[in-house]
Amino acid sequence: MCLKAKYLFIVLFASLSIMTLGQSGILFEGKYSEYNVNDCFRDSFFYSGFNGKPFKANYILKGTPIWRTISLENKQNKLLLATDKKCKQISLIEVIKFGLFEKKLNVFSSDNFNEAEKTVLSAKQISLALSFKDSSEVTSFNANGDETKNTIVEKRYIIAKDIVNYLIKEDWIVNNYSGKLEKYIVAIAPLVRDKKAEKVIPLFWLYYAEWQGLFNAFAAKNYLSDEEITYRDVFERNYFASQISKENNQFDRSVKSVNHGQDAYLESEIIKEKVRNFESDLFGK
Repeated sequence: MCLKAKYLFIVLFASLSIMTLGQSGILFEGKYSEYNVNDCFRDSFFYSGFNGKPFKANYILKGTPIWRTISLENKQNKLLLATDKKCKQISLIEVIKFGLFEKKLNVFSSDNFNEAEKTVLSAKQISLALSFKDSSEVTSFNANGDETKNTIVEKRYIIAKDIVNYLIKEDWIVNNYSGKLEKYIVAIAPLVRDKKAEKVIPLFWLYYAEWQGLFNAFAAKNYLSDEEITYRDVFERNYFASQISKENNQFDRSVKSVNHGQDAYLESEIIKEKVRNFESDLFGK
């Protein structure tokens, strides 16, 4: 499906999914957060529904999907997205859990929203995705001084320390009227480590047009100035550091699947430069 047609399809699906894909309620045991996230929620900043606007006819000259990784090993990103100081600095995963538990927003198993009705997660699937179970061995001593080892199983919901990276999918397009390169966020996914598969995988995908109203209702920490910002500002103003991890290709391969270390970084820079050259190529003809 071409990029122009895809946008029309997503907007059409978005208008219908409020009625067809709304979760009827999620049954969870225990608290999903260590503190009351609702205290951090600014209702007056919140707007529900989908805010995806269709493009005008012939608006897109050319374009391509781009995936960028927001690494939480980066100190700036970790402070911005994965630090929890309650409402002073709430982590992004707590915002996402609030959106699922309290606002019944949708998440998907795939970033291909052309088949959104097939990939939307049920309440049970969301519960399983967010559940965290880990076992650890604890050494203790009895009254006789004999050493014993016990296995303790920890059951809880995923929190900020469990998120490895965030993955953001965008459409980078050239505006047919201005010839300028523009970037539009399509979806965001928290990435977690799958111990069985020994790799990092998306927990699920958030369709940005649905979630941006919630992101607008939570304040984020601004490390660049004294200006108050929201999580919507974080994503739309690019307050984070990122690296291109994949461009659209027929084999659906990521940069790191064929490049490693410095080579992966150089390949991501090549992709960035190639897309940016859309503009210069246009005016160079």
